[in-house]
Amino acid sequence: MLAIMSNLRYQQSRAPAFLLVFLLLLVPCTAFVSSQENVDSLTEIRHAPAILVDGLPPLMCGDDICERPLREYVRDGRPAAQEYGWWNSYGPDLDWNGMDDRLQRVLDGMDSVSPTAIIGPDGKKTVAIVVDYAWHPTNTEIIQLKDVLNQHGWVGEEQGAWFSELRSIDSLVVDKVPVSALMEIYFLDGVVIVEMQNVMMPSNEIASKSSKARLSEEYPSAVWDEGYTGEGVVAYITGAKT
Repeated sequence: MLAIMSNLRYQQSRAPAFLLVFLLLLVPCTAFVSSQENVDSLTEIRHAPAILVDGLPPLMCGDDICERPLREYVRDGRPAAQEYGWWNSYGPDLDWNGMDDRLQRVLDGMDSVSPTAIIGPDGKKTVAIVVDYAWHPTNTEIIQLKDVLNQHGWVGEEQGAWFSELRSIDSLVVDKVPVSALMEIYFLDGVVIVEMQNVMMPSNEIASKSSKARLSEEYPSAVWDEGYTGEGVVAYITGAKT
């Protein structure tokens, strides 16, 4: 009888111990499941379905249309010259994916219109681009970008290419970029937009008429009506033959 009672007390004393061990084993499993759910959740919200725009070729990732990155980077104290999220209102990006629509057309086969274009190793005319970051690019971003460029046969600054860090905005400017490098640049950490550099064309043949610097029957007298006639102003023009 004493043996039975002793064994019963022993079993009762072991029950809480077994329960404690079970709970200790259960907590890591629960934490792992919770952690995995958080990882999956973060992965899901980093991209969204592509926005398809009539007349604009979609951005392709291999044989599939690229998902649209939400570009919700965390600056984590890194300095920046521009307000966070400015890239969400960038104009030439109708499908809102961070790749300039004009470059998407180049990727789809249209010729580059860059005045400094050369024929790249991929057999296509190179492009001139602005690479925009969520923070101000440092040596790390510069090295990463140049590594990608060099892997695709960029001719480099030694052979006349232009590479510049813009101090007033969070961007790097580069030309003679092989078209084959664009998608790899697009996926670099921190990149929010890959812009095509605007091509500036002189338009003095209409500018002087539209500002009424010269008489014209086509344009209204907007400048003259405001009292800006140029009277009494001396203009000095350099490089003109007398």
